[in-house]
Order: sequence, then C-alpha cells, then structure tokens
Amino acid sequence: MVSGIDWSATHNKIVTCSHDRNAFVWTYEDSSDTWKPALVILRIDRAAISVKWSLDGLKFAVGSSAKCVPVCTYEPANDWWVSKTIRKKIKSTVLCVSFHPANGQLLAVGSSDFKCRVYSTFTSDVDTEGVSCSPHFQSPKEFGEIYAEMSCMGWVNAVAWSPSGHTLCYAGHDSSIHFVQFNDGSPVVQTIRFSSLPIQSLLYISERGVLGGGHDFNPLLFGYSDDNNKWEYKRNLEARKAAAVTTAATGSVAAARALFQNKSTRGQDSKNDDDKLWTKHENTITCMQQADTSPTDGMTHVSTTSLDGSLVIWELNNLDIDFAAMKI
Repeated sequence: MVSGIDWSATHNKIVTCSHDRNAFVWTYEDSSDTWKPALVILRIDRAAISVKWSLDGLKFAVGSSAKCVPVCTYEPANDWWVSKTIRKKIKSTVLCVSFHPANGQLLAVGSSDFKCRVYSTFTSDVDTEGVSCSPHFQSPKEFGEIYAEMSCMGWVNAVAWSPSGHTLCYAGHDSSIHFVQFNDGSPVVQTIRFSSLPIQSLLYISERGVLGGGHDFNPLLFGYSDDNNKWEYKRNLEARKAAAVTTAATGSVAAARALFQNKSTRGQDSKNDDDKLWTKHENTITCMQQADTSPTDGMTHVSTTSLDGSLVIWELNNLDIDFAAMKI
C-alpha cells in the first residue's frame, strides 16, 4: 500500500513511500510524457508511513514503523537518493513529519510513543555552513540531535509549522491540539482539548489560523485571539443546516429500498433525519492542502480529501467566518 505522497513545488518532483519499505522520487519527462522513478535507499526493515519534502526541495524525510526517520538527499554520481537516519529517543512508529519552512535544517516528528520532537537535519552536503536554521534556535546542531521534545496523551497524528516557522502545531489521538512557541529554543506549549473526534491532518491557513481535519468528517478551525493572547477553538468549517420538511408522500417500494440502503451502507434509519450524515465528507479526512491558483495572493481555497474517496474544495471567503481577525 502506498502510504505517503508529497509534491515539491521547487523542482516539480513527487516522492512516494509504501508499506513494502521502499520510496521513489518521480520526475516528469516532457519528451516521453511520463514520470520516471528514481531509486531511494531507505535502509529500513519496517513499513514506510509518511513522507514530506523540505521547502527548498533538497531533501525529504520518511516516517517509518522502524522507529526511525530516514532523511534523504540526492547523489548525482549514482542517480539515486541516499538516506541518513534519525533514531534518537524514538520508541515507536513515526506517524508524521514536517520540515521547518525556512529551510531543511529543522524537522518536526510525531510518533505513536506520545511524543512530538524537533530534530536537526543539518547536512553539510546540501546545507550552508553557519546559516541559522531559525531565529528561535541556536546554530545548527549535528544531524539527528534533538532541539525540543513535547508530550501528548495519545499518538501524535499530525504536525505542521506556521508559515513563518515561529509556531509548531501538533494533534493527538486524544482529541487534543497543541501549539508550541520557542523562546531561545525552549518550548512553551498551549493545549486545547475539544469534544470532536481526533484530528488526522493539519493546515495553517495563515499565521493565526489552523484547520484540522479527521474522524469527525468536518474540518475544525482554530485561531489566535488577541484578547487573551491564546489559541482557541473557533468553529467547525461546515455548519449544520435545518432539515427541510417533506410533505410529499413516498411510495412504499421506494421507501423500503431507501431504508435498506441506509441501514446496509451507513447503519442508519431513514425515518430519523437526525441520524443522517449531513457533512460533505462521509469518512475520515486524511489530507488538507492549499488549492489556490495564485498562492501569492493569500490562501482563499482549501482542498480536503477523505476515506470516502471524495475531494472537496472549500472557498474560504464564502464561509461565515471572521477571517480578518486571523489576518488571512
């Protein structure tokens, strides 16, 4: 099973990883109108779970069930991608990874050992010596060294950096979301626990706004409040509408058929409107991405995909949300 995929906007390459412990980098060739795969040497003995490019496209990281994170760079002499492995303190499967937006020298890692960690991925082959990886951290540490470690009461399902890289956000399987700010490298964590089901994917829509999608089929919006200088839950992206009253009688055969279909596919009784799914998605949201044709104009469209096989495009300006407060 292909378990992870990511596209690099820098050089138009796709990286994929799968449960067969392999990864491939795909390059588009205009002459043949095909995508050519390049071999990646991961050197892991368990399934690859997730994969992410660095913003500069010089490296990518693979989360794995082998309690490690291979960080891969290109070796032109052999035309393949080779990996250096991060193993320090990881005690279980790595579920998610995210590079710092400034460059590829910082990597946030979330795993099922209830921890979110920030590692140094400084590689002398591709990174510039002496260039600071972030204003909140000291000079680059050696590859694989830990900058920070944060706890969670469940698996860390998703992790993301803010556009500036000043804030790190990670979501736990205990229906929690955590916002981390670093003061001279020391993490200050704010935790929000919500009543919805756990989040599986995170997306910063601005420096002060975050979307989280998961098992509730309905994206959650979190925003930073100037009133108390804290992050807080705002609302779900999709609001429930009042059910329309039906006056027309339904034929007995059609009614029986609809009742059987709802019970067999969704476990629902069609006589009760409260039991019917009203959200656009009908299963867990697994991925969220910016979907703007002109990204430089600010984020106005977001795409969500889920296990129901559907992709939904959300036009943020048409939603009843005060996005001005989040400076989008």
